[in-house]
Amino acid sequence: MTSKEQLAPALETEGGLDEASAAEPGRTSTLAALEFRDFRLFWFGLVVSNIGSWMQIYGLGWLVVQLAMREGVPQLAPFYLGLVGLARAIPGLAFGLFGGAVADRADRRRLLMVTQLSAAIVAFILAILTITEHINIVEVVLISAMNSIIFSFDAPTRQAMVPRLVTDRELMSAIGLNSAAFNGATLVGPLIGGVLIIPFGVGGLMLINAISYLAVVAALFVIAPQPIEVRTRLSMLASIREGLAYIRRDPVLRWVVLLTVTTALFTRPYIQLLPAEAQFLGVGALELSWLLAASGVGALGGALVTASLGGWKRRGALLVGSALMHGLLLAVFAEQRSVLGAMVFIGLTSFAVMVFLGMANTLMQTRTPNHLRGRAMSVHTMVFMGFMPLGQMLLGSVGAVAGINTAFLAGGIVVVLVSVFALVRASALRDAIASTHARAVARSG
Repeated sequence: MTSKEQLAPALETEGGLDEASAAEPGRTSTLAALEFRDFRLFWFGLVVSNIGSWMQIYGLGWLVVQLAMREGVPQLAPFYLGLVGLARAIPGLAFGLFGGAVADRADRRRLLMVTQLSAAIVAFILAILTITEHINIVEVVLISAMNSIIFSFDAPTRQAMVPRLVTDRELMSAIGLNSAAFNGATLVGPLIGGVLIIPFGVGGLMLINAISYLAVVAALFVIAPQPIEVRTRLSMLASIREGLAYIRRDPVLRWVVLLTVTTALFTRPYIQLLPAEAQFLGVGALELSWLLAASGVGALGGALVTASLGGWKRRGALLVGSALMHGLLLAVFAEQRSVLGAMVFIGLTSFAVMVFLGMANTLMQTRTPNHLRGRAMSVHTMVFMGFMPLGQMLLGSVGAVAGINTAFLAGGIVVVLVSVFALVRASALRDAIASTHARAVARSG
């Protein structure tokens, strides 16, 4: 965007890019994407909102454990956490692909306004129920399902909008900064929550989260509209099939999705299950905030590293290597018996996870044309909103029977084995680099 807040589209076509620039986009600074006014506003709004969200994630996890104890079944706390995951998984799987199709048909900025305001209303309802002590596990499950429906439309829209706010050269910076906005909040949110939970309680944290969504809404009001680039006559289902067919034809994207599904089922739910780990270690809400904050430190570090990798050529190899490492590190985390040891290895695990997610996101974004990007990213979102909560239920159920650390160990081993298989068999993924497709970009003046 210029200083006059006017849209100056710069069309970059495949024919106008030489092979060298497509293979090696060039090095940029970690903060390069912040030079673009609209991205900067959007990013700061996300920072505020994500801090509120992680305060609620921390508080909700502790609330579920307390509900299990209140009902006299503390051993079922991992299962209760799994139920919350299952409640998120079903809508995520059912609506995830539709969210991407809608994102490709709508003004993405306006759609995000609707989803963010809806999320604020749901968070406010949850806060009131918790403050008035009318909350139970059934209501937590139902509200989690409502949130999943909202974010099935929110997440692909948000991710598909980002490449329109920067140029290809700054895309790695933008993706890394977006991850930093989310994962930096995993550090700050739980720490603030750990302090505020004493005077304000869990309900107070949820009320703060409801208010924090307004930061994103305010940013969306002042950034440029996101016009519909392709007005398709395809039906909704045909539009979804078109996006899936594109992914199916690309061997790199097929493997990205396969690895993302595998990690979503067997390793990445560790964050949502940390309240059960705190229970296993025999510690309370304060120590749980430390564990989440340690994860946030690692995640923020991984996100910032990802943001600085604009010149990294072998992104597929880095994707597989980071998947292998985070599976291995989670297995080591499962063997820890002290809070300090758990904090160290949960931080390292989160670092590797963020590098993995950054590479997966970049390959999905850069290998997909803009008119299909919402649908491609909806597959990525469906994994996050559907398969990862399903993995939460899977690992939580195993944890209720065999212990949460046994569940983490088994999940880490599965991801290590699949990653080794990919290294050996998936030559297209190992050699994958980013490729660039035509799109319009709003430039800073």
